[in-house]
Amino acid sequence: MRRTQNENPVVLITGGAGYIGSQLVRDMVHDPDFDGYTIRIYDNLHRHHYCGLMDLPRAGRYEFIEGDILDRFNLERAMCGVSEVFHLAALVSTPLSFDHPEWTEQVNHWGTASVVDCALHSGVERLLYVSSASVYGPGGPFTEDEPCHPIGPYSISKRKGEEDVQQGCQRGLKATIVRLGTAFGNAPAMRFDAVANRLAFLVGVGRPMVLYGSGKQVRPLIHIRDASAALRFCLQHGAGRGEIINAALLNPSARDITHMLQRLVPEAEVRYTDQDILTEISFKIDASKLFQMGFEPQYTLERGLREMLARWQGYHQVKNPFENELKEI
Repeated sequence: MRRTQNENPVVLITGGAGYIGSQLVRDMVHDPDFDGYTIRIYDNLHRHHYCGLMDLPRAGRYEFIEGDILDRFNLERAMCGVSEVFHLAALVSTPLSFDHPEWTEQVNHWGTASVVDCALHSGVERLLYVSSASVYGPGGPFTEDEPCHPIGPYSISKRKGEEDVQQGCQRGLKATIVRLGTAFGNAPAMRFDAVANRLAFLVGVGRPMVLYGSGKQVRPLIHIRDASAALRFCLQHGAGRGEIINAALLNPSARDITHMLQRLVPEAEVRYTDQDILTEISFKIDASKLFQMGFEPQYTLERGLREMLARWQGYHQVKNPFENELKEI
């Protein structure tokens, strides 16, 4: 175990102020495997998640370095004295988004290559790379040994990032790759652009849930607390030779999520809208390997949605004042 001048081991979390990172930081403080660690957060604050850096548990030791993973000089400084790295930093979008393809390639592919190279030069002992279940492409449920056919800049760039990590393992890096399902649930730095959180938000503020297409499209989900636990578990128990591990709890359709929300809030409405054909694509993953390793998730879909809904109190659905007129027309 490498030590800093104050004899505390250091773990680096790239993207540590983001949705998953902000929860990981807080959970790590209470994890016996990281007792006594200094948690170093590296984030460019592109999404303005300053809240992810605030109100941290008093028991922890923290350092924050503002920087981009494409900034090699700053990244090398951030890895000084680091023994473990959780690489979460990425340009995150919905899996089938075609927004900003060049930027996505730079950050998610070349940025990961930079993280791997700096980790090797800095003597990092273990690295965990957070990839995406979307790298498999349509279909499933997929296991870790099945071929990938990613669609869209985000998924393609995450697959290339995996290749960067595996090439680093050939050069001596000890690393594990986790193909994470879409995280949902409460976290210090929230995101509402993925399906479960977006639908819960709409119900919470009294608006109709909007489903694109048929609503039958399937996405693998994992609660944010289980995602944090799975990443820490895989760092400790993964083989570290570029091993790939799927991490998701279930594979619901968008319609399944609306049904669960309507069980919790019976008056919640659902509306359908046409959208790009890509939103109709479904993909599922099989996380049996993770469970066979001994990982036990703690959160169901219902529990996660219920906790999110509890954060919105007193909202009532706003009726469209022109609704009757539209019906008459």
